[in-house]
Amino acid sequence: MRIRPVALALLAASLPAQAQDLSGMAGVLQVNATNERTFVAAISYTQPVGNYSAVSLSYINEGHPQDHHRDGMAGQVWLRTKKVDEGLMLGAGAGRYFFFDTARIDDGLHNFDNDHGWGSIVSLQARWQFDNRWYAQAQLNRIKPDGKDNTTHLLIGAGYRYDGVPGAKLHLQNWAHDDTLTLSTGHTIINSLRSESSRPFTLEYRRAAGKYVDWTVTALDEGDTDLAHRRGAAAQLWLIRSLNEKVEFGMGGGPYVAWDTRDTQGHGMRLTGLLSAVARYHIDRRWVTHVAWNRVITDYHRDADVFLVGVGRKF
Repeated sequence: MRIRPVALALLAASLPAQAQDLSGMAGVLQVNATNERTFVAAISYTQPVGNYSAVSLSYINEGHPQDHHRDGMAGQVWLRTKKVDEGLMLGAGAGRYFFFDTARIDDGLHNFDNDHGWGSIVSLQARWQFDNRWYAQAQLNRIKPDGKDNTTHLLIGAGYRYDGVPGAKLHLQNWAHDDTLTLSTGHTIINSLRSESSRPFTLEYRRAAGKYVDWTVTALDEGDTDLAHRRGAAAQLWLIRSLNEKVEFGMGGGPYVAWDTRDTQGHGMRLTGLLSAVARYHIDRRWVTHVAWNRVITDYHRDADVFLVGVGRKF
């Protein structure tokens, strides 16, 4: 049975109020087949389920081994020692890992493939909880991607535990009327071995579909590079959790219909996918800011990361 990250996100969205936490870690990665080493970094959201278990969603960047740039999203279920307000907590986790691998295919300037696939991840974790909501954390991961080299990660970092708010949109008096128009710009990076970049612009319409669910329609211009100049429109469903009365975190996904003027295969239109994560800060009842990461998932080896900062008006 495969444990999919989206299934874990749905479970986390439906859980009752408990302390949630966000963590960041970095460390060293070893490619098991070659003993090559590079950096690794991860950002994780964890939702406890009772005193002895939890679910987590993580973004993992596996660095730059020779001829590969691999990253991905991991969903895991954890068994842990009893939850403590201060002191040591140990845990073991297992789950599934959806990866994106930019792999060199020969020595040409732009000769690479964007490979996608599934793998397994198992982890061991040690956490020291301080009395002020902060904690220090060490973690060991073993990733086995289907058809790719296995890797081992040693990471060290820190995290912050939020109070157990209900998770619904506490900043709103009536969650059913959360309509927002948000204008954003930032930085686009093509997932090639040279990481060509450009400046994107987006206009997003967001509406609440429930206490934990949003939907969005977004017009995107990813900017212009030698490899891609893509514009289009995306529709996404989002799972949203409030971390406190001002801040919420969400993950979304959906289809993205785009036109790429650099498409050498002659396609006027492409149906791609868009996977996203967002942190939103509600300044007041009318204004919101957000920071977002978007991964464009293509079938013609032109994946891209679109990082955005934006300001929105609620009505």
